[in-house]
Amino acid sequence: MNFQDNPLRLALRKKESSARMYGRDCRIVRWALAYRSARNRIWWEWRRRILSWLSKGPPKDGRLHVFWNLRGGLGDCAAVRLAVLALREKLPQAVFYYHTDSPRAASALFEQNEKNIFLPPGQPLWYKYDLAFETCQSFKTAYVNRKRVEEIAPDFLPLLDKMAKRQKEFAFFLSDNYLMEDLLGRFAVEQKLPRAALLSYLSGTDFDPLAAPPLPAALTDPLRLEKFGLRDKKYITLHDGIDATFALGGKRPLKCWPKENWREFVRLFKAAYPDVKVVQLGGKNSSVFDFADISLVGKTNVEDLPALLDGSLLHIDGESGLVQLSRFLRCRCVVLFGPTDKGFFGLSKNINLKEGPCASCMWFFGPRWHTDCPLGHTVCLNMAALTPEKVFSAVQKEMPLRLK
Repeated sequence: MNFQDNPLRLALRKKESSARMYGRDCRIVRWALAYRSARNRIWWEWRRRILSWLSKGPPKDGRLHVFWNLRGGLGDCAAVRLAVLALREKLPQAVFYYHTDSPRAASALFEQNEKNIFLPPGQPLWYKYDLAFETCQSFKTAYVNRKRVEEIAPDFLPLLDKMAKRQKEFAFFLSDNYLMEDLLGRFAVEQKLPRAALLSYLSGTDFDPLAAPPLPAALTDPLRLEKFGLRDKKYITLHDGIDATFALGGKRPLKCWPKENWREFVRLFKAAYPDVKVVQLGGKNSSVFDFADISLVGKTNVEDLPALLDGSLLHIDGESGLVQLSRFLRCRCVVLFGPTDKGFFGLSKNINLKEGPCASCMWFFGPRWHTDCPLGHTVCLNMAALTPEKVFSAVQKEMPLRLK
């Protein structure tokens, strides 16, 4: 993707203009944005100054210490893995420290060792490291100790400068990427950019956004399946839910298929494949299916997920973090798309299903898009249009290949 293409650059400016125009004739909006900007600068600068005196960071040895703030859920972290690996190639001796919004998401993507360290929950002092990057849809260089980089890895400086130049083009969005992340996501969808395209460009590494490097063998070791009684067993996996860190307020996520559809699908599947186990995966925001052969909802750790998915004949799911994780695994998924965009999130290795009268409404109205339809429907019309028979038909076409 050529980010210097004039139509694409104009589309980016159009998004920026749309966000700015609402404050043009409204002092309250302008004041609110100015307050948020000033608060961010003052809070982070003074917090940094004060806590720098009170807390210690990693050792100042002969290695670079790089902090990664992987924002979002497991799927967002999975997309960022490509950027992390691209920078690992540039900094093979550096120590990477991972802080994730989704608890322990890094443990499903990287093997912990002396060069990959998982940080506990909290608010790490990112400015105590030599480099700090913040990621989700975008890639932001949050901090650089240039003196340390010059001493330890001078060959990395041109790439840092390349990052800075590219990130300057997106300065309006990156200056408050928590606020502007959704708008930037809509820009990527409209321009039909692969999900990892912004990460590839803004990180300066220009990695292939469609790449799928496999996970370390230790993460997919079949021995991990023994505690679930699934080693050497034939099974498929189901998932119904969203990121456990999201507060649903008693509502059912729009990304989730109706429970009665799941029940009918399992009935059709078991009638055709009685010897294949149906295993349900999920966490806090997942319903428990009494019609699954084995329910592992709330019974797995994040680090168990790669092996469980890798051993599955097929994984059936709405668009989720488990689907994005499968990019790096042998497992193929049948994915039901509702409010999310199939072109943006769909992986070419999967069977991506979307029907219905609505377009994608992801990122409308902030986080409420997870549970509140912009048109007032209680069930996503796209998900309702995917009948159990249609989903089973897609699964049935794939199963002979999986059972070989």
